[in-house]
Amino acid sequence: MTTFIGHVRKADIRADSISKRKDGTVVLRREFFYTNGFTADKFVDHIMSKLINYGVSARIVDSGEIWKPFRGGSTTANSSHWFVVLAEK
Repeated sequence: MTTFIGHVRKADIRADSISKRKDGTVVLRREFFYTNGFTADKFVDHIMSKLINYGVSARIVDSGEIWKPFRGGSTTANSSHWFVVLAEK
């Protein structure tokens, strides 16, 4: 049986990082240096459309945009990124 995070990973989502928190929620992050018109809302729309197409039922707990100064080699969580926190429906 595939877990919730397993279904999310198979949904062909363009995210740089997909991780699971202790409370069972799944965090997806996409790093950026230039936004080029992309926003946190568009990232949410992308994720939800991919999950719906794959047949995964999820609800959004939180989403947003984090701005951090550029540091070469830093992780996605320590760089500027959009994030979405999902929970099973």
